[in-house]
Amino acid sequence: MTFDIRSIWVVAALCSAGFGLLVLVLKRNFSDYLGRALTYWGLAYLCFAGLFFLALGEPWEGPFLVYVAARTLGAVGFAFEYCAITALKRQRHSAGWLIGPPVLLFAALLWSTYAHRNVGLALAAANFAYAVVMLRNAASLTRPEDDRRPFVDMLAALSFLALAAATMAAVAGFLRASRVSADYNLNSPRLVYNSIAAIVVESFLFGLFLLAVSERLSYDFRFQASHDPLTGLFNRRAFEEIGHREVSGAARTGLPLSLFVVDIVHFQRFNEEYGNAIGDFLLRAAGDALLRSLRDEDYLCRWSGDQFCALLPGTSQAEAESAVERALAAIDGLDIAVEGKPVRVEASIGAVTREDNALGFPLLVKLADVALHRAKESGKDRSAMV
Repeated sequence: MTFDIRSIWVVAALCSAGFGLLVLVLKRNFSDYLGRALTYWGLAYLCFAGLFFLALGEPWEGPFLVYVAARTLGAVGFAFEYCAITALKRQRHSAGWLIGPPVLLFAALLWSTYAHRNVGLALAAANFAYAVVMLRNAASLTRPEDDRRPFVDMLAALSFLALAAATMAAVAGFLRASRVSADYNLNSPRLVYNSIAAIVVESFLFGLFLLAVSERLSYDFRFQASHDPLTGLFNRRAFEEIGHREVSGAARTGLPLSLFVVDIVHFQRFNEEYGNAIGDFLLRAAGDALLRSLRDEDYLCRWSGDQFCALLPGTSQAEAESAVERALAAIDGLDIAVEGKPVRVEASIGAVTREDNALGFPLLVKLADVALHRAKESGKDRSAMV
């Protein structure tokens, strides 16, 4: 069976152009990091479309600059894929990986086509550059994100690895069969099958990327439904669900359970004196400090305007007292300055521990609130336990 490589390139060019335009239309519905990721991904596929359209000429019989531009455009496309992946995973991308491979490939192709007119060497250089960026894309996809590695990311990373392996095998083949351009057969089985493999895998990656965007969108919706938008901590509704579950679990296992409420002293006056922006900054800083003072298995939420609530599973009274002292120290150690003047932040904490867990979660919160009022009556920067 005889293949016409240019027919394959026509199909690839049309599909890539359609994919790219579709993504750029979809991205208008997103204004955050997902929009940036879709923009980069759409630009990548438009670059691939340009690669295949430019390759439809007679690159081995004269217009070498068209061939150089086409292959360089392919490197730009893979670099845009790298930017899309880093945007999707909210990582910082390196300008070197965006600019370096296309520039270096452009220089190598000019040298190999004009100085030596060696097609095998030119194809090897182009495919090597593609493989390097593919490996970088796979590495970016495997990096953890919010302490998780989505399955679709790992599947896309494996696809990039497979494509990179096939591309490196093609590099070896081009180097072994290196010959001058006039003798090169565009319809050679190696070039045909490499092109088909690249088109199939890139089409598969296109679908995976859209699945990855959908997964992030779903994750963001779930996160927003259960977390406070200002501090990023659990919101009250989610925390109450966690509290009921943990109290029920503690009652079954017989393990102790502790809970404490943190109140920022005179926060309303602080907010009025320095403004809402400084007040919001204070709440975020206090939430971060409290979270660092707790264990990984503990839960922290923004309970109300200037109050935080922490739930400590499997924590005895002595351990809870230590946790409260750490929380007080964390708030007291906040380094906040307004107009160059340091501002001291203080807190009151009310805590409760139950060994028998005969009480429900709402009653635990009420007891902690009673202890909080006792702490406030005893002075600033104090704690009380019931």
